[in-house]
Amino acid sequence: MRPVQPHPTGRTVPLHEKVARRFWIRRHCPLCDAKAGQDCTDPGAPGGNAVRREHGHDERIEPIVREREAATKAKKAREPEDRRTQRGSASMVPHYRLMKISCPVCHAKPDAECTLPAGSHQARLDILFRYRSGNGGRRRR
Repeated sequence: MRPVQPHPTGRTVPLHEKVARRFWIRRHCPLCDAKAGQDCTDPGAPGGNAVRREHGHDERIEPIVREREAATKAKKAREPEDRRTQRGSASMVPHYRLMKISCPVCHAKPDAECTLPAGSHQARLDILFRYRSGNGGRRRR
């Protein structure tokens, strides 16, 4: 299965669509010298007044896009390998608690992983949830 392209037409996304106005308006524009809180302007006709732009200049928006890309890249570098491969993510149970229980299906000992490639058997999870529910491991009627 191929990854889904955000724009199947191949259209490049303009910067003003990537960053909301409320973020770029807080910054100074290096091109038109608009202060934070002011809209960007284009020079109008010679000798005339400046014309307000509908969107900010790319030079004002680009740093925000670069900061976000750098933050995403740094976050991915910090994620553990299991998180990136989605290994064991279906259980959403803390690994250290689940590993204290032996598996009744594949007979994995405590502190050993089940033989499933995607994580732990459901029976192992059920035992943990029954244990954590506080009724002494007995099922409710």
